Amino acid sequence: MKRILSLCLSLLLMCSLCIGLPGKAVLFTPDFDINSPAALLIDLDSDEVIYEKNADTQYMPGSLVQIMEAIVVLENCQNLNMRITANASLYASLSEIADPDDVRYANILNGDVLTVEELLYAMMLTSSCEAATILANQFGNGSIQSFVDMMNEKATELGCTQTTFTNVTGIYDVGQKTTANDLAVITKYALSSVDNFKKIASAAYFAPNSPNPANHADDNWIWTHSNLMTQESSSYYMENVKGIKTANLTQQGRNIITMAMLNDTNFLVILMAAPFNDNEGNLQYYHMDDARALFEWVAGHFEQRTILNDNTELGQVTVLNGDGIDYVLVRPAKAYYTLWYDMADSSSVVQDIDLPESVSAPVKAGDKIGTVTLKFSGEDIAAVDLIATSDVELSSMKYYAALVKYFPKTPWMKYAIIASVLLCAIYIALCVYSHIMYLQRRKQAQPVHLRPNSSAAKREARQAASVPKKKRPQK
Repeated sequence: MKRILSLCLSLLLMCSLCIGLPGKAVLFTPDFDINSPAALLIDLDSDEVIYEKNADTQYMPGSLVQIMEAIVVLENCQNLNMRITANASLYASLSEIADPDDVRYANILNGDVLTVEELLYAMMLTSSCEAATILANQFGNGSIQSFVDMMNEKATELGCTQTTFTNVTGIYDVGQKTTANDLAVITKYALSSVDNFKKIASAAYFAPNSPNPANHADDNWIWTHSNLMTQESSSYYMENVKGIKTANLTQQGRNIITMAMLNDTNFLVILMAAPFNDNEGNLQYYHMDDARALFEWVAGHFEQRTILNDNTELGQVTVLNGDGIDYVLVRPAKAYYTLWYDMADSSSVVQDIDLPESVSAPVKAGDKIGTVTLKFSGEDIAAVDLIATSDVELSSMKYYAALVKYFPKTPWMKYAIIASVLLCAIYIALCVYSHIMYLQRRKQAQPVHLRPNSSAAKREARQAASVPKKKRPQK
C-alpha cells in the first residue's frame, strides 16, 4: 500500500512539475558568440526560454550535482542546527584522484563540529568535498551510495530523464551526466519549493558560527562563493547577480548556474563544458564571460511587450437557435505578453485563428469558442483561448423547429424506425398468440354429445315411441 501511495504521489509531483519545465517562447540568437557548448537563458518569472544551445545534450555536471544533494538534505532534515562531527576518513581518498584540481575543500578538518546548515553553506559556496561527503553519509544512514540513490530517485520524480548521479562531489565519472534542461528543472524546483535553498545558494560569503578551537583557533574561517560575478573585488562582478553554483572538470570544462534580477525580471543562466583555455593556451573563464554577456544582452535589448490584447475582437461565430441574434463575437481569454528582442519586429507575429463554423445557443460570455495560435518566423509562440464576448439566449421556438426539421436527418430517426418496426412485430405476435389462446379456450368450453349405441338405450327409445300421446281436451 505504501508503494502504491508513493507511486501516486510521484505521478502527482511529476504532473505538478510540468510547471517546472521551461516554456517555449520565441528563441532569439544573440549577436555574439557563446563559447560554452551548452547554454540556457530562462525568464524565471514567466518560465520561458529566451535562448538555448544544445540544452538537451548530456554533459558531466561536476559539482553542480550538489544542487540536488542540497535538495535531498533540506527535504530530509528536521533540524538545520543539528551538529555533525567531521570524519576525515570519508573524503581522504579524494586526494588521490587523477585530477586533484577537480576537488574543492573548505578546510573542514577531522573532528570539526558543524551544523547541517553550515555544511550546506560550505558545499554550495565552495563545492566543499568534505561537506558533501559528511552530509551524504549522515542522511544516507551511513551509506553515501544510499544517498546517491536518493538523489536519483528525486531526479526521476522531477521528470529528469536525462540525468544520472554516481557521486556527491562531482568528480569525473562518465556515468554521471545531465543536460542543461534537466538542470533547469532541478534548480527551479530548488528555488521555488525547497525552504532555505535560495538563501544558502545566493549568499556571497558565509562565516560558520560553530566554535572549533582545536583546529581553527586563529583562523578567519570565511567561505566565499566561487561565482566571481558575486564578488565586488572581482573584475567579473555584476550587480544583482546571485550564486548559485559553479563546477570545474579538467577533462570536460567549466560549468555555472547563476541568476540575476535585471529590469525587474528574474533570469537564470546555465552554461556547461566551457573550455579552460583559448586557442593560444591562455587560461580563460568562458563560463562567466558567457553568463555576463547573456545577462547584459537580455538587460539591454529585451522588454516586456504585449503581443496580443485581451480586448481585441478576433472574429464572429454563427449561433444556432439564438433568441434575437444569430452570431457572437470572440476575443482572447487573456492578454499575451513576453520579453521581446528590440531587434525583432513584433508586428510580424501571425495570428492563426481556429473557430468552429457555428455553435448552439445558449452561449454565455466567457465560454470558450476557439483558439488563436501566435507564430513568429514559422515558430509557435503561444496558444490562447478565444471566448464569447456576450450572452446569446436560446429561442425555444427555433429550437423545437430545428428538432422537427433535422430529426429525419439524424441517426435517431433510424433508431426510431427500427424501434417502431420491432414494437409492431411484437404487437402482431402478441395479437396472433392471443387469438390462438382464445380459440383453444372456446373449444374446451363446448358440451360433448354422445350417440346412443347400447341396446338398453335403443329399447328405451322404442318404448317411448309406442306410448300413445294424450289428446288435449276440447273446449
